[in-house]
Amino acid sequence: MIKLVCSDIDNTLRKNKDGGEVLRKLKAKGVLTMLATGRSVADVFEMYPEAREKTLVASYDGAIVTLGDTVILDRPIDDSIVKAFFDSFPRSGLPGCSLIFYTAADCFIIGDSAERALRNANTMRGRVKKISDPREIRQKIYKISVYSDTDRDFDYLFADWESYLNCVYRRGNWCEFVSKNTDKGYALSIVMEKYMLSRDEVLAIGDGENDFTMLEVAGCSYAVEGSAAAREEKGSFVTSDAVRTINELVLKD
Repeated sequence: MIKLVCSDIDNTLRKNKDGGEVLRKLKAKGVLTMLATGRSVADVFEMYPEAREKTLVASYDGAIVTLGDTVILDRPIDDSIVKAFFDSFPRSGLPGCSLIFYTAADCFIIGDSAERALRNANTMRGRVKKISDPREIRQKIYKISVYSDTDRDFDYLFADWESYLNCVYRRGNWCEFVSKNTDKGYALSIVMEKYMLSRDEVLAIGDGENDFTMLEVAGCSYAVEGSAAAREEKGSFVTSDAVRTINELVLKD
């Protein structure tokens, strides 16, 4: 019997307009739900107001897990690593690149190239601030992104920082990091431990590389058809519609 449904959002739950409705149904049935995303919790609440109550949110790829106002997991990036990351870039900046530092509610940009990209991604709306040095930030930092105006080979960043940070996304214009040993799978395992759930009681659905560990932790896992997770066979099964799969397996609609 499935007691916890854990789903990615972009290209997964959001592919079906009834995503909000399925969250309401899961809550009404008493099934624990966790939304696991690279976005901030504020983004999640804007997309799904239903998630404000009785829904776990693993934001920034599992760096923070919350249930309403209760923080269940908190894994910010160490200040010394944030400073070292910034200091590793030339003071003049990489041509066409921006650095983005995400706190629980806001993001701080160094450089000019990322603001339009953030707007296009419909993320951090109204919560973007420009700075010249991350030492100006007084809140905990949970995620660091490097954005380029053009596709860029970020292999060097991955190689330089893999011992200190976990690269959760590295493709095209973006390269994103959270604290070491932080990912959606770890967040899911902490939630399972807290609620004393076995693997067989957990359904996970995802599509991207940042979902791989989450799909491996769950006893029942579905990769979205045509996604990186499906190509790498990270899910036990493949689905073309996350909402339909939840309805069929858990809600029996």
